[in-house]
Amino acid sequence: MFIHLNTHSVYSSMRGLLSLPDLMNLSRSYGMDTLALTDVNGMWGFIRFVQHCKDAKIKPIAGVNLITEKDETILLAETQYGYENICRAVSAVHDDPRQSVTDILRSRSAGLFVLAHKESTSKKLIDFIPDTHLFVELRSGVQESSAQ
Repeated sequence: MFIHLNTHSVYSSMRGLLSLPDLMNLSRSYGMDTLALTDVNGMWGFIRFVQHCKDAKIKPIAGVNLITEKDETILLAETQYGYENICRAVSAVHDDPRQSVTDILRSRSAGLFVLAHKESTSKKLIDFIPDTHLFVELRSGVQESSAQ
C-alpha cells in the first residue's frame, strides 16, 4: 500500500492547503491506513494530527520537512527518541537557519528515517546515517539515475 511520507498541512505556511480534518477525509477516501505529517520546520499540528488519525483509524507518523538556508530533508520518527531528535533538529534550525542539515543531524539522527532529494545532501548524510535509515526522496524534476 502507498503511504504519503511527505505531507504538509495548513500548519506549513504557504506550502500546505489542507486542514487536518480535510487531510483525514481525503486519506480515508483513498483507503490509506498510515500517513506522515511533515510540516515545514515545526510540529505545531502534530498532537491534533494524532487525535484526528485516531478518529479516522489511520496510523500517524511523526515527521518534519527540515529546511535550512543550505538544504532540506524529510525526517520521520522511528522511535520516541527519534521524535525527540526531530524536536531537537527543529529547535536547531530556529536557532540558526544558516546551518546545514548534515551539521544539524550529525548528533541528532538516532531513531530517525531520513529522506533526501538532493544528491549533494545525500552524499554527506551517507557518511553517518545507516543505509537502512537513509532514503532518496523522488520529486518531480529529479532524474531517477541521479537518485541511485
